[in-house]
Amino acid sequence: TKIDGYPTPKVTWLLNGKPLTPKEGAQVEMNAATGEAKLSIPKVDLQQHAGTVTCRLENPHGIQEETVRLDILAAPLITTQLAKQEETVSGKDVTLRVVVRGSPRPEAQWFFNDTPIPLENTSYDEEKSEYLLLLKETSVAANEGTYRVVLKNALGETESTPCVLTVLEPVKLTKIAPTSDVVDLKVGAPFEILADVVGKEAPKVQLTKDGKEVKFTSVEDTRHVYSVVEVKPEHQGVYKLTAKNKTSSEETTVTLNVTAPLQITQPLTDTHVLLGQTGTLSLTCDAFPAPKITWFFNDTEMKNSPKHKIEAKQNIYTLTVNKCDHPDVGTYRAHIDNGIDHTEQTAKLHVGVKPKVEAAKPANDQTCVIGQDTQISWKFSGLEKPQVTWLFNGQ
Repeated sequence: TKIDGYPTPKVTWLLNGKPLTPKEGAQVEMNAATGEAKLSIPKVDLQQHAGTVTCRLENPHGIQEETVRLDILAAPLITTQLAKQEETVSGKDVTLRVVVRGSPRPEAQWFFNDTPIPLENTSYDEEKSEYLLLLKETSVAANEGTYRVVLKNALGETESTPCVLTVLEPVKLTKIAPTSDVVDLKVGAPFEILADVVGKEAPKVQLTKDGKEVKFTSVEDTRHVYSVVEVKPEHQGVYKLTAKNKTSSEETTVTLNVTAPLQITQPLTDTHVLLGQTGTLSLTCDAFPAPKITWFFNDTEMKNSPKHKIEAKQNIYTLTVNKCDHPDVGTYRAHIDNGIDHTEQTAKLHVGVKPKVEAAKPANDQTCVIGQDTQISWKFSGLEKPQVTWLFNGQ
């Protein structure tokens, strides 16, 4: 530009309102003889140099400015690429972004699995030179796949790297069996847990019983099965089925109660003991839960005491009567109850005394007359009444 003024004006070049310096690649020349001021930029850059160039003249008598628009033409250049992979959760919005330099401003065409995407889903942020694609309420069927964008202006075109979008789905756990959360079964009955588990990514599925992991009987596709052909008491407990992936987790519980009917495998039987000996009454009962045994003597409840000892070892239940005496004779009853079933057993305790000769008449003291009747007698005592057997010459 030609300049004039006295004293000679100070020349300042500005780009977008800021002074240009050699740092911006600007070269400034001033020929005082010809009054020519010259600004040179050897290698213009679209981002650094495009805009309004101002030449400002200053001396003590005034200021004058002239401006010119510097438009730099460039083919599209992607400065921030699409991410190679993106993940989102089904139902959420996703925005894909790419930053592009180019002049005139490039036009963008987005593609989904090589099919053009309508322009109403796209936008442009002029301040950031950012092209955006908005995907609303994403789903696997509608949105999972590969995205790319082609940018084009009069000087050329470029294409972004492809972006693979994965749409994750929350875990869905559907318990099919049992239909109730609490199951009551008798020993020997079948038991089964069936559940369908879906989700994306594939959920991790775990089954625990009372906090300890147990293995599934079978897993086919989404169906998870745990089965017991015949339940036993050790199968009782709280079963928890848990499924989780990156997006969510779900769980369900089943409480299994196992019962066994009362089964008396060894009943109470009448017991005979001698005076002063120990008498024991016992029975064997299989049941689950384990039964409680209450002992009665002639319908009076019995407790542990020095005289009476009540014991339970595994499935054997025992009542011990120490130093049996005649008052201990009577009917003993065991009431058996496990909260599910109940029954009773009875038996008698007999306390006996050894047979004893009270008044002896030795046979060699007996005399008789041939042809006359004679009587030989002894007196015995004992409880129960002794059984007497007569012998002649040992026979």
